[in-house]
Parts: sequence; C-alpha cells; structure tokens
Amino acid sequence: MGDNRDKYRLIRLVTGGVTPALLASALLAFALYRHGQLDPAAQAAGICRELISGTTEGRQALFGSCWFAPLPVLFYLPFSWLLPEPAAGRAAFFLAWFFVFWSVRESVKAAGQCAFKIIMAQIAITAVAMMAFNQQALQIDTALTVGLVLLCSSSLSDWVASRRLRDVVSTAAACAFLALCGFSVLGVACISAVLLPFAAAGHRETRRRFQAWLLLGWLPLAYMLGVWMLMNRLILGDALFFLRSLRFLVSETRLFMVSMTLPAAVMLPALVLAWRLDRSDERPGAGPVAAAATLLSFALMLLAYAKVLAWHGISWTDATLCACALTLMIVTVVRLRQPIYRSFLSLLIIVWLSGAWFKHDSSTGDSAARMQVIAEVEAYVKTHTPYGRVFALGYTGLDLLRGYEDTLLVPNLDLHIGSLRRAYKGQDLYVLVPRPEGLVRTESVFWKYPDIYDLGSDRLLYAGTFRTWRLFQVISAPTQEQLDEWRRSRN
Repeated sequence: MGDNRDKYRLIRLVTGGVTPALLASALLAFALYRHGQLDPAAQAAGICRELISGTTEGRQALFGSCWFAPLPVLFYLPFSWLLPEPAAGRAAFFLAWFFVFWSVRESVKAAGQCAFKIIMAQIAITAVAMMAFNQQALQIDTALTVGLVLLCSSSLSDWVASRRLRDVVSTAAACAFLALCGFSVLGVACISAVLLPFAAAGHRETRRRFQAWLLLGWLPLAYMLGVWMLMNRLILGDALFFLRSLRFLVSETRLFMVSMTLPAAVMLPALVLAWRLDRSDERPGAGPVAAAATLLSFALMLLAYAKVLAWHGISWTDATLCACALTLMIVTVVRLRQPIYRSFLSLLIIVWLSGAWFKHDSSTGDSAARMQVIAEVEAYVKTHTPYGRVFALGYTGLDLLRGYEDTLLVPNLDLHIGSLRRAYKGQDLYVLVPRPEGLVRTESVFWKYPDIYDLGSDRLLYAGTFRTWRLFQVISAPTQEQLDEWRRSRN
C-alpha cells in the first residue's frame, strides 16, 4: 500500500508539476523567439493599470464588455501590481499555460491512464500552440479558456461515466468561471450547466435527485452572471451594458440569439447514448464510452460555435474556440483505452492537421507605434492650445495609454460629450477614436455613435488622422474665464 501511494505521488508530481512547468517554459521561450514583440496580455495590462490607479475607467473596463471578460483581467492583476512590463506578462503567460497542462492531467487521471499518456497529451497541446502561428492562440485569455473548458468538459464526462458528486461540483465551478471568459464561451458554459442534471436522468436512482443536480449545477453560474450584471448596474447604470454591443454587431439580434442555441443539438446524440447505457446497468453511470462521446461532442460543439459566430461577422474568437476544440480532441484520444502507439499516431495526426485550423497571424504588437501615435497627437494639440485634453476612447484607448505617464491624454470608456464639457470647463477637449475593425467594433462608442469614425458627431469637428486613429475636437462656446484671458492676452 505504501509503495502504491509513493508511486501515485511521484506520478502526480511529474504530470501535475514538473512536466507542466517545463512545457510552459518551453512555450514561453518559443513565443518570445517566434513573436519578438508578443504581448500576451495586451488589453488586460491597460485595464490593470487603471485599476491599480483607482480610476473609474478601470472599474468600468473590468465589467463593461462581454468581449473583454473580467476573469483574464483579475488573473493578470497581481502580476501587474508586483512586476513591471514585460516581466509581468511573461510570468502571467507561464502560469496560465501551466494551468492548461495541469488541467490536462486532471482531465485524464479519472480514466485511469498511465503517466506516459498524460505527458503525451501535454506535449501534443504544446505542439498545437506552437504550430498555430497565431498570436491570439498564445494569449493569456485563450490559455485560461482552454484550461477551464478542459475542466468543465472532463468533469461533465466523468459525471456521465461514474456519477460522483465531486464531478458535479467541478463542472458547476468550471461553468461559472468559464462564463467570465467572454461571450464566445458563455453559451458553452450555459449548455454545460443545463446538461449536468439531464445527464443523470437515465438511471432511476439519480433521476429522483434531479432537483438537487439542477441546484448544484446552475447556482454557481447564475451567481456569477448575477454579480456581473449587478456590477454593470452599479458602475455603468445599466445591468445589460456589457451585452449592448450585440445589437450593433449583428443585424438581427433575435436570429443571432436563436442561432447561438443551435450548437447544443450536437450534444443530443451523446446525451441519448448516456441515457441508454445508464439504463442497462444496475449501478448509476454510463461508462467510458459515453464519457468519450461526451468529450467528442463537446469539441464539435465548440467548432459549431466558431462557425455561428463567423457567420455573423464575429471572427476574432476563432483561434480561442479552435484551440479549445483541438485540446479536447487530444484529451479524448488519450482517455481511450487503446495501445500507446495508436494514441501516439492519433495525436500526431491531430497536431499535423492543426496548422490548417488557425488563421496565420504574423503581426506583432508594436509599442513604438503606440508611442508614435501619442507623440503625434500631443504635438498637434499643443500647437493649437495650451489647455488641451484628449480622451482616448474604449478598451483600445486603454491599450494605447499603457506606458503613458503624462496627463494630456486620458482614457474614456463611456463617452458622454455633454458630461465632459461640464467636467472640464475652460479646456479645449479632443476625442481620439480608433478605427472600428474586428474586435474594436465592440466598443460602446460605436453602438452609441455608429458613424463617429467617418462623420464625427454633434459638437465634434474632425482634426486629423494618426495611423488608425482619428482626432476630433469638441466644439463648445468659450467660458467667461476664457474670454477674460483672451482679452488680457490681446492687451
């Protein structure tokens, strides 16, 4: 008994500690070599800067958008507080991918597989991340999403197979945290929570406790979403503010919401199979076949979500969803009871085909370009007025001002021109608007003022273009103080 315990501890140390640390370090070294200017926490760094400063913009940015989710920001916040850039980003990158490889071990161990197969799966995921040639696949938010999807799907499949109470708790907790990873996986989290009680409806013994599984499975997710809505109500004055961009992104909101429920149909065959196998056994539990079918259906559901979002012009989530699907396929292969050489060949095929699943992205984040935009805007404003104030809009503005220490440019998350004029009397105000492309289209300024980038808005006068940014001046009547000072300057 003592020898078995020592062997288990050694395997747990190797597969859950040593190997994840080595692979996370190797992936970090590859990312720095392949993408010299890789910034694994581009948006989170700007938000954390404002949170540490205690500004209203930081609190608004933390909860104000379903596309810039709060969990990656909260994960990155301690690193941003303790370490300077770029050390903070690299440390967060290492820990996020360590979490992914640790999640692989947690996903496979219940199937009773050997340590070698677990390490094979971890290495295969590393190879997929390296072959993606896509910066989004290496971001911290992608890593956190992949790890939580692994925990959620594997716990759900273990619940289908064995009916252990701890699997209910693990699935519910993973669903709750997964919902905080953004809209792209919000539907996945909700479907997983819905499936949790229904997966136990096949056997009469667990069917009688349906209400208990319903409460345990849905309560954490409902609590997380309720807190998110409450923070939107308290900070931004609208409980659904973080979802308002959907009306601007898609032409038919109702059709879009209906289409977001369709991928759930992919899980129905696995659910029916689980019911059938569960009824044929005296003890509750559908066994490893139903568990493997659940994992594979989960991966296909993620791909279906990627297609639905792409059909509606939301393509910036493809890399994250594809990374989750490929990781689930790798874990499914490893969990199957088959010879090692078959698992190795299957993993080799998945890794080889993974290069075609991602859109290659060779662009790099360039801090020099951001500094150049800031310098040009500052020079323009200072040549026109000594009392200037420039508001860089949205999450893109937070990213622009990450390393900025002056006070001329300030971030603004929720644009209200009238409020700015009242709050900054006597100053010449400017608004810096990013080009509405890709993820930038989700900024609140564009669903409030859809044509602001091309046509400006009321009281906004076009001032200039600086790369992908356009500067507009807020036109207002001069105050009495300004008139008095102008008269003194003339005399």
